[in-house]
Amino acid sequence: MKKLISLLVIFVFLAGCSQLRSLGFRSYNNGFVNNLKQHTTGVTLYRDFTTIAIAKATHFNKNLMKQYIEYVQKRSLDKSRDKKYIETVNECDKYDVYWVAFYTADDDINNLSDKDSFWNIYLLENSHTLNPVSITEVELSNFKRQWMYLTNSNRWSRQYVVEFKKTPEKVSHRSLVVSSFLGTMRFKFDN
Repeated sequence: MKKLISLLVIFVFLAGCSQLRSLGFRSYNNGFVNNLKQHTTGVTLYRDFTTIAIAKATHFNKNLMKQYIEYVQKRSLDKSRDKKYIETVNECDKYDVYWVAFYTADDDINNLSDKDSFWNIYLLENSHTLNPVSITEVELSNFKRQWMYLTNSNRWSRQYVVEFKKTPEKVSHRSLVVSSFLGTMRFKFDN
């Protein structure tokens, strides 16, 4: 009898949730969020049955960046077309832009943006290896931080924007690689 009552409660709850959207409650699964998830890939690095690092990376292009900024502005009190938004969109013209949420249990080695980082980060395009032009940690107050929550990233991760110089040739295979002597994390992106 308890099982039957539990099943009925679950059924009523699920039916109610589907009705909430028709009453005006927001759904976070829209075209942009689905597009963002298609451009995002995650990797977990294990060694000796221990998790060494967990990371998610998103390859942003100009179109996805515009969608992201529109999404952020819809949910923000600041509706202005701010200079920071325009600069962020223009970055995609000059660079291949990747946002990386990176977590390690040892906070001392979560230092992708440091000059003497424990981790090497580079881009493999076709058969060429490219080093980043810049790696910047995203500050807590930056509007870019919302990306992490939309991709279900680890809340304890640090976020980085990694920029590479664009290559003029057509790229058929692209992988972002984060490596150290502990192991290698490879994020493959389709074009």
